Amino acid sequence: MAQILYNSLRQRKALVLWCLIILAEYMVASNCLLVGSRQTFAFARDGALPFSRYLYRINHYTKTPVNTVWFDTICVLAIGLLSFVSTEAIDAVFTIAVTASYVAYITPITTRFAFKNNFKPGPFHLGKLSFPVTAIAVVWMVFMIIVFFFPASPQTTTQQMNYTVVVLGGVIFLSISWYNCPVYRGVHWFTGLISNFTPAIRGENKDEDSMSEKKGQHNEDLFVSAVDV
Repeated sequence: MAQILYNSLRQRKALVLWCLIILAEYMVASNCLLVGSRQTFAFARDGALPFSRYLYRINHYTKTPVNTVWFDTICVLAIGLLSFVSTEAIDAVFTIAVTASYVAYITPITTRFAFKNNFKPGPFHLGKLSFPVTAIAVVWMVFMIIVFFFPASPQTTTQQMNYTVVVLGGVIFLSISWYNCPVYRGVHWFTGLISNFTPAIRGENKDEDSMSEKKGQHNEDLFVSAVDV
């Protein structure tokens, strides 16, 4: 891309445009790191990751999950080193961003209809169209996953092979192995997501409730008086 910009715009204009591209890429990477670190923190909260007890911590100064930010940064830097190994390796990483997302979408969608659960629709739902829309979405995502598994050309070699299926299969294998680990297997202790919120129980502090109600009524009376005036 840099060569194309240089050939089309020459040095000065190409450098200006290239700086804008670098700035945009930096903002995208920062946003991805922000989202990824929070997702890692959520997984660590539920004990779904190795070393969860160290990742599930909030920095007392910044009030943010600094440990997960550094953890994700190190993982990203390690994966980025694949670009120095081979183009095929880093291409597999880029492609898995799509295929892994589709797998993450397909899993909850299919389990919603394939297994019994206590799913309760929200205020907005498609009603009878839910299943047809789900079927179309799942079929489309499965089709696209298969497409992304194919190499760039029909006649391929070992160096030109698309290794996305290997990377995705490796991640799924490690996840299943971690879940069924003989000592730390989550299949025995994982009972569901851990909530960060404690629902308030009304009636515990009746005096405070009555005072709040009186204060609210007093404010309403003042508002009505002000309107009347």
